[in-house]
Amino acid sequence: MKLKTRIFWNLGPILHHYLTLISKAKRAKKMPEYYSTGEKIKQFQTRSIKLLKCFGIKLKVEGLENVPVGSCVIAPNHSTYFDPLIISAALSKEFSNTQDSRKFGFIARQEIAKRKSIKKIAEFINTYLIDFSKPREIPEVLKNFAEYIKNNKLAGIVFPEGTRTKDGKIGEFQSGAFRIAQMAYVPIVPTTINNACNAYDKSRKGILEVTVTFHSPIKPINFQTLLPADLGNLVRDKILSNYVEQNITSDETKHNKYSKRAKKE
Repeated sequence: MKLKTRIFWNLGPILHHYLTLISKAKRAKKMPEYYSTGEKIKQFQTRSIKLLKCFGIKLKVEGLENVPVGSCVIAPNHSTYFDPLIISAALSKEFSNTQDSRKFGFIARQEIAKRKSIKKIAEFINTYLIDFSKPREIPEVLKNFAEYIKNNKLAGIVFPEGTRTKDGKIGEFQSGAFRIAQMAYVPIVPTTINNACNAYDKSRKGILEVTVTFHSPIKPINFQTLLPADLGNLVRDKILSNYVEQNITSDETKHNKYSKRAKKE
């Protein structure tokens, strides 16, 4: 079954999971104390798992035991809009026989706020947004996010490339992700996502198996004196150690966005 056919037959469940999150986001905005941070994360994680199944994506998770139960920074490569769902689902206890689901938080580019559908969910799970058009404000956002994951004992999910791949290769890393880890004095978990670049290729057939590998964490005592750029190279090398480049067939990946306009470019 092609993905576009799968979406057609699963449109009802897809809308149900999405609208459920939107409904909870609206309630949380009106009554900020209604959901705890943990409840918000659990809701998003549960819907992420179900949505991936609707889109025919099967996860294989390796090394979940490498993710600390407390605060840390998870640094994955970035290839598709599905990546936040993929990482969220991979941190679920569904992939661990001995440990509970990990709690997490995201930091992302301000551009996602332009999509109202994504913005409401991002706000619901307390996503911190970086506006690159206001460089003077970036250090404060990074500091606040570092304090947020430290105080709430969360895994801070940061995509160091800052954008999705266009060619199936891992791009250069931005230094912000590593400043967060240094500010919070928490471990960094390099994370490789394999075979996800064409997740939104509507012509792909069958079930797509995506592998998420959580590598051994890098302890803060081993990187606190490193320059962020040097630390970025260290993390990138670990991610590359088992990354498999893909041939790109998805319009979403080719144009680094998914829209009708992008298809015409």
